[in-house]
Amino acid sequence: MNLSLRPRRAVALVAALAAGLIWLPAAPASAGFGIALRPAHADPNDPSTRAYFKPTVAPGGTFTDQVIVTNTGDSPVELAVSGVDGLTAATSGAVYANRQDPVTKAGAWVSAATPTVTVAPHAEAPVTVTVKVPKDIGAGDHLAGIAFEDVHPTSAGSNFAVTQVVRAVMGVQVIVPGPGAFSVHVDNAALQSLPGTSAASVVVTLGNNGVRLGKPGVSVELTGPNGYKKTVDRTLDTILPGDTIAYPLAWPDVLKSGDYSITATATAPGSAPVVHTASAHLGTALAGVPSPGVVTPAPAPGRHPGRGYPTAILVVLVAVAGIGGGVYLGRRGSSPKPPAEEPMTVLATEGSSQHPVDR
Repeated sequence: MNLSLRPRRAVALVAALAAGLIWLPAAPASAGFGIALRPAHADPNDPSTRAYFKPTVAPGGTFTDQVIVTNTGDSPVELAVSGVDGLTAATSGAVYANRQDPVTKAGAWVSAATPTVTVAPHAEAPVTVTVKVPKDIGAGDHLAGIAFEDVHPTSAGSNFAVTQVVRAVMGVQVIVPGPGAFSVHVDNAALQSLPGTSAASVVVTLGNNGVRLGKPGVSVELTGPNGYKKTVDRTLDTILPGDTIAYPLAWPDVLKSGDYSITATATAPGSAPVVHTASAHLGTALAGVPSPGVVTPAPAPGRHPGRGYPTAILVVLVAVAGIGGGVYLGRRGSSPKPPAEEPMTVLATEGSSQHPVDR
């Protein structure tokens, strides 16, 4: 499969979909099989290990276990198995690199006993995986994934070809023991419209310069023309060590043109708040973003933004951001409730006239 849409962009697209800002045509039915992944062994004292691997491994050490791959469908399925890097999504949360991407981080520590696995209908197969931690690695949290990707994607469509590829990822959070913490920093804050819209957002650039992953809180106070003042708080998802993101905080109010002051505060357990102040001038008013749960009317059929584009990329990403694992993909690519905590399932479909475009 050729997947050109980067995982971070995919997650940003999902965020826009959730806000009702982007419409995409529905994906076709999948290949008539379902894939379920689970670790062969779990720590009874840590429920999250029922969904993904979470080994503590010293520098130079190894960890070996098995992923149990279950085919719940009526046809055999052949899956490519590969280690991939864990990444921080554009809006926080853990995602995974494409199988074709260069593996430069913890994904390079992961190897599977077999490059492919074929699972019979209504059967399961164990795949042995080994994680080898380099001798010179420092203490910290390192995220990798074990990707299982359909070797034989299916195509469908009448006006244009749609190739649907099913991929499931088992997360591997390698904990290298030693001192270290999650440490949040804030580098910038700016007023911007959400991409492709006239909706307001405050983009907060922040990251993690510690060695442990964590989930920061962000509070933004905005003051502006005619005595305007409002504070919006968010708890972000995972930010991996060494990563920085530009987090678009959708703003609920209409923002009039004029001068604004922004105070962005990031918090993390066990550390002092980090504050960044900035000034911004807004030349054109921006619309407010409806709060979650507010239904935004769909566009009129005659002006549907998702129609009339035969080369449009169709992407459906079903994900719970965090540390991925314990995933399931059903006959129509649906995702069930998480088995434990922070699982991740990815279903990507790609559309084009004559050639694939592209997780």
